Amino acid sequence: MKKRITRGRYGGIDASQRKEERRKKLIGAGLEAFGTKGYVKTTIRTICAISGLTQRYFYESFTNKEDLLCAVYQALKEEEMNDAMEVFSNSKAEPLQAASLAMEKFFRCFQQDPRKAQVQFFEVLGVSPRIDQEYQDGMRALADMVKIFLCRIYPSIPEETLNRSIIPTALAGSIIFISHEWILNGFMTPLEDIITQLMDLFVSIGITLQAPGKKGDLQDKREGRSSE
Repeated sequence: MKKRITRGRYGGIDASQRKEERRKKLIGAGLEAFGTKGYVKTTIRTICAISGLTQRYFYESFTNKEDLLCAVYQALKEEEMNDAMEVFSNSKAEPLQAASLAMEKFFRCFQQDPRKAQVQFFEVLGVSPRIDQEYQDGMRALADMVKIFLCRIYPSIPEETLNRSIIPTALAGSIIFISHEWILNGFMTPLEDIITQLMDLFVSIGITLQAPGKKGDLQDKREGRSSE
């Protein structure tokens, strides 16, 4: 009696699942190549050699090298945001401590895997308008995470205030710049010091945003300076 052969399945795994596994292998190879050799020096042949796949399978998932860089960057952003929000959501700690733990995990991943730091902060810069847009989207996602942290730590801050404010974007930019400096300096500054000072910044800004009448006080000071 002949065995029935199910089309599209091999070793119990269907074609779409095998394709997704190959795509993940290529993304992993992209992280390795871009994070060690650099984007410019990496070829598609290099990616295929690292992944153990042929160029046929590369073009099955990606149009070109830039397409792969975009996928690697998106995967890094998604992983970091998911990790941070998981810590924040599942932690039994107070909101400020949970935010501190989430930020620590965000920074520590670059120290533990410098390839991620190299790709996320350096290799994506100036590649193309498409990658530039991805980088900007990453900054906005980080600013949104900052908003969530501030809302959890200081529930009295109106969400509308944060949505209108440039402060979450400014804090996100600070986090990125601190990351740049830390990476370029070879991670010399103790991570504990970075997190402590970053949380001090969160607290100072949060107190300012929730303080009643603060906006009016600042406006009075501006008007006083302009009349001098």
